[in-house]
Parts: sequence; structure tokens; C-alpha cells
Amino acid sequence: MFNKFFQFLRGYVIIRIYGRGAERFLNICVRRGISVWNTLPRENGIEMTVPVSGFLRIRSVARKCRVRVEVLDKRGLIYTARSYRKRYVFLASVMAAIILCALSTRFIWLVEINGVENSDINSIVETLDSMGVKSGGRKSKLPDGMTMKREIITNTDNIAWAWVYIEGAKARVEIYEQIIPPNVIDKSKPCDIVAACDGVIKKLTVKNGEEVIGEGGAVSAGDVIVSGKVGVYSEEQPEEYIYVHSMAEAEAYTTHTKSGEYKLYYESRTPTGRKKKHVSLELFGKAFTLPPPTVNYDDFDESERRCELNIPFFGYTGIALDITEYDEVTVNREPLPVDTALEFAQNDLEAKISKELTPMSRLTDEKLEYEKTDDETINVTLEMNFIQNIATEQPLGGE
Repeated sequence: MFNKFFQFLRGYVIIRIYGRGAERFLNICVRRGISVWNTLPRENGIEMTVPVSGFLRIRSVARKCRVRVEVLDKRGLIYTARSYRKRYVFLASVMAAIILCALSTRFIWLVEINGVENSDINSIVETLDSMGVKSGGRKSKLPDGMTMKREIITNTDNIAWAWVYIEGAKARVEIYEQIIPPNVIDKSKPCDIVAACDGVIKKLTVKNGEEVIGEGGAVSAGDVIVSGKVGVYSEEQPEEYIYVHSMAEAEAYTTHTKSGEYKLYYESRTPTGRKKKHVSLELFGKAFTLPPPTVNYDDFDESERRCELNIPFFGYTGIALDITEYDEVTVNREPLPVDTALEFAQNDLEAKISKELTPMSRLTDEKLEYEKTDDETINVTLEMNFIQNIATEQPLGGE
């Protein structure tokens, strides 16, 4: 792509060589360093492309080889400019557009923030606004990169690294968030051991604290299994308590159940070739939306894409098109066997249950049941039994 662009800037000529010495002509051009490309054999000669600078040097080669040179076409910036040299209004409009685009790159018209999942996006936007990184902000008044990085990290929690890249009239903000460690309670602070989920305790190993529910006991999520409030008995003070950081492992039989509705058919969507578009123009931070088209397709797929105007060496100019396409499709339904639908449902439900499990959980049994809701839908229920450690720490008193 860049080669074609530079060839257009320099200009080139498409020629055809006639005569018996056409092949010799081509070999001499190569030996003399004259660039030749798009060489095509023709019935009565050879067609090729040479740059403007090389075209001025082939006359002597043509005389030496006794061939005739015919110019088929001249292309490039210099020839395009000549064809418009008397169209002053057009040339003035082009120059004004180029100047406007170049001036527009002195401002920020688009702010793009990437990498934010758990952090407060509003806090980041407010910090950027205060530094001038906003639509219409002047690039010359922006702080240096290290200052912007420091402000973003200081004013927003859980940010490990940040940087603002200026790309023409676009400011691209890349954020890397901290990996938040699990909530581990300080061992110097008292805590209870509570159940992470419902179950029946199979084995309880208490390392610190006072047992509340022993082996064989049924617990619900949040029930205290081992208390950090430990009674101390003596003859002088028959009832006194100390508060400790409870530590225990509680293996329990647990049951996890998930259900969902699944279809007994598979849909394939084939484009018909008919489509409609909705175009919105973004001009220096302002959106101009055309009336949306009437989409009278029974079935269609919707897709969005963005086209930004970028000028070499300047970057994004602040002008962009947001295009929404509506492609008509033909929907074909192919029946699915019940066994295939159940296999898909089981994989889906197992993935959902896995998100509720604690580490090192062991599967002991599972049961899959289904019933037909209608001719095209089944309701599937998956029940999975595990042995898992349900002991979790909780600050004393539930705080």
C-alpha cells in the first residue's frame, strides 16, 4: 500500500514497446537501474510501467534497441494537479480542507479509554478532564506524560499503570489494573469460621477456636462452624471469654443445582445479499445522525464499524463515520437430537456450577434430568454432589 502511495507521489508512465528488440530494451533498463514493474507481454509488444524519472532516460535505450515507445497513460500527483490547474475554486476548496484537517489535529476530539474493568471509570474521566484530555482540549496545554500518569494512578484506586497516547486528534488512554488479592483477614484479628455454602459436615479439623457445629451437622451458607469467641473457665471466674483468630478445615457434602431452557434445533443464518446502512458523521466531537432507514427484513444481522479520517504524519483529524449495517438473512432451522441438546446443556450448566465451587472440590455424583416444555424446548436440570472445604474466615461478629 505504501509503495503505491509513493509511486503516485513521484508519478509514473505506462508505456508499450514495439519491435524485435523489446526484450533487449527491458534487459538494458534493468542493467541501468531504471525501475520497471507491471511487465505484461502483448501480441505486438511488451507493456510496462516506469517512473517519471526513468521515462526521461529510456529514449537513448529505445534508439539503441531500435524499438518504438508508445505512451498509454500518465498517472501521479503531478499529472492530477495539471488536470485541475485551472479549476481555482476546486483547488482552493482542497487546500482549505487540508488546512482545516491539519489545524484540527492541534486539538483532542476523541478520548478512548481501554483496560478498565473494576476501577471507577467516572473518576478516570474526571481526572482526564481536569488535565485537559477531553473533546476540544488543546494538545499544547496538556501536561507531560509522567504527570498525567501520576494523576490517574493517584486519583483512582486499583490502577497499577496508565499512559496517555496522543494519536493525531485522538487521546488513547491505556489502563492496567492491579490484581486484587483475596480478602485474607489479619491473623492478629479475631474471626469466625463460617460455611461458604449449604452442606453436611463430613470431617472437621479445628486448629484454633471453639467448635460450634460438629461432624455430621447440617449447615447453611453463613452459619458459624468454629467460633472465635472461646470460653475460659476457672474457679475464680467461672465464665470468661477470649477472642481468637479461628482456623479450621471443614470438609462437607454439598449439592449444587442449576437449570435452564435449551432448544431442540440449530439455527443457521445465510445472508441474502440485501443490506441497508445507517451513517452517523462525527465532526470534531459533535455527532450528526441521519434518519435511520426503515428495516423491513424479517430476519437480519446488525453490525457496526467506524471509519476514521487519518492524514499521514498528522494522524486522526477529528472526522469519522459510524456505520451501522443491517444484513438480511435467511434463517434455517435444523432439528437437534435430544442427546446432542443434553450434551450442550450439561457443558453449559457445569460451567455455571464451577463458578460456585471452592478450590480442590471433588465430584462424587451428578444427575441430569430434563422435561419437554414444548415441541422445540426442553428444561434441563443438573444436580452435582461434591466434597469440598466450605470453611471461610469472617471477622468476629460478621463485620
